[in-house]
Amino acid sequence: MALTASHAAEHNRYEVHELLGGEPALDLGRRFETSDFGAAVDYAFDYLERRDPRREGIVGALEIVRVAGSARETVWSYVHAPVPVTPGDMTRVWGYDVTRSWSSPYRTPAARPMPARNY
Repeated sequence: MALTASHAAEHNRYEVHELLGGEPALDLGRRFETSDFGAAVDYAFDYLERRDPRREGIVGALEIVRVAGSARETVWSYVHAPVPVTPGDMTRVWGYDVTRSWSSPYRTPAARPMPARNY
């Protein structure tokens, strides 16, 4: 049994797991293990960047699990969820279709005022 909270914290380890999405999710295995949460987060983002840089769903899900003795707790997770974007959405957001080219309402450039001359 841990004597103090700091002593107990020394025995935490963090595991990065890749998951296959679905209900229930399928654990594809541990990808990384460390005693530092920050290192686990860095690894998770590096793993995503290497394996799925465009976030196309090649990596379905990742999670960081804190393991303290026999207790396990998910402390961070990523799930790929594609967001459908339709042209109608852009019109609702911006007020016009941003994917189409448009021209200025002015046919000729506006006349510039001439600077005053001192003779």
